[in-house]
Amino acid sequence: MNANRSTNDDSALRWLNLVQRGSTQDWKELYRACYDREIARQVAASLAWRDPDLLPSARLWKFLLEDLHPDLEADLHEKDVAIFHRLAHSVGIVGK
Repeated sequence: MNANRSTNDDSALRWLNLVQRGSTQDWKELYRACYDREIARQVAASLAWRDPDLLPSARLWKFLLEDLHPDLEADLHEKDVAIFHRLAHSVGIVGK
């Protein structure tokens, strides 16, 4: 089984999958890769696409990336996700 689920190539989808479902070893390797500013930029951009239930890992990676590259800003779009969740609850898409 392909642990990357979506691709074997380095891409924003691969980075996001590692952030959301990677092992400790995966995270260590991704962190080392993020010393490259372009990879860090791709990872930061992909964080907004995360599974809403996995927000804590996205927040951690936002902190790590912004610490590595202080001029990099990772926008998690948390307000947009909160609005979606309230809407989903109000129409019964997800349980209360």
